[in-house]
Amino acid sequence: MIFKAIAHWWASLNLEKEEARTKSLIRELDREKEAVKQRLQVKKNDYLERIQSHQEKRNQELKEHIEFMNQQLTITTGYLPRLNKFQDLMFSCVDSWMHLDLYQQELKILAKKINNLFSIINLLDAYVSELKKLSQSQERYAWRELTANRELTVKNDFILKTNERIERTSKSSYEEFKNELRRLQSHRSALLKQVNELRAERNDLDVKKKVAEEEHKANKDTLKKEYELCVDAWGQIANKFEAYYAFKDCDLEQVNMWMSGLSEGGTLTEIRQIVLKMANEDVAHATQNFNEIKNEFQLYKRRVQDAHDTKEYPDSFSSDKARRDYLKIKHNEAFDERKKLMEARTFLYTRRDELKGYIERIQPLHPDAGIDSLFEMLSLDRAFDAWSIFGINTAKQKRKYWEEKQKRSEKYV
Repeated sequence: MIFKAIAHWWASLNLEKEEARTKSLIRELDREKEAVKQRLQVKKNDYLERIQSHQEKRNQELKEHIEFMNQQLTITTGYLPRLNKFQDLMFSCVDSWMHLDLYQQELKILAKKINNLFSIINLLDAYVSELKKLSQSQERYAWRELTANRELTVKNDFILKTNERIERTSKSSYEEFKNELRRLQSHRSALLKQVNELRAERNDLDVKKKVAEEEHKANKDTLKKEYELCVDAWGQIANKFEAYYAFKDCDLEQVNMWMSGLSEGGTLTEIRQIVLKMANEDVAHATQNFNEIKNEFQLYKRRVQDAHDTKEYPDSFSSDKARRDYLKIKHNEAFDERKKLMEARTFLYTRRDELKGYIERIQPLHPDAGIDSLFEMLSLDRAFDAWSIFGINTAKQKRKYWEEKQKRSEKYV
């Protein structure tokens, strides 16, 4: 009984201790649970605050972007009437140029006609001169030698028949020579009359051409003035797109550092010409530095590993190991630095492409686009320069000119 009572007492005592320990453990777990719950709540609140802050920032950016686009749309809409006026003036230039070109073509044809008539007249004069000689001295042999050795520069039915008649006449009487001479002189007078009529027509065309030139020049001057106004208006639209991110900080400190100090705050032109140049130089330097540290780190890493593998530890083992550990830290730092710079540069590439995309979308609104399009359509018939029609050299025409000039230069090198 005593043993049983002792056992019962001992069991009760241990049970109380176990219960006390269990309750203490439960209370500890409850406190830990509460602490974890509080930490999770703090993190949750922190995440929610970050998300809310990010969302507010994003909403503000979207709002500003929409406001900016609406503003650009308003400006662009106001620009369209001016562009339409410019296009109407382009058609006026084409119309006046066509009139001028027609007169020029007609004058070229008249010049050819007059030249052809004078060729025939000169040949007739040669015939008349030789006939006079033959009529005086009857040098028939000399005439046959002349006609045999002198090739006719102008050939038609009249000339050929006249030549044959003269050859026949050279064997005939003096009176036949005189009749042929009068016939040739009569035909020469008729040709001169045609020449005078063509000259009168040419003079009339010259007057009309001068009027057309003045009209076309006035149209080109008006078009050029409107072109300059359109280019200025288009440039204002483009400049706003190019400067969309100017003087705006981003989440990447490196980008903000590159952008700091820029006179225009980071426009597309500055990003292209200045910022990306700095970024490429910094990335190249960081890459070179990383590769140098990496190569030295790999060297000491192999030394330490070789010692462990061979169980042969040289006197320099401790210093090699210390150098390896030091270079490992430097290696990681150089890797992180290069990665940071490359991410910043990629961010700039993205921003540059975004701004370029805006400019490309409004490129069809540039007056050059209208001129180039109309010029290409007109060039399907024959080649000519845009300057003669519009009095304007577009960027495309200038580029084409310099490319052709470069090809010519290379050809003679």
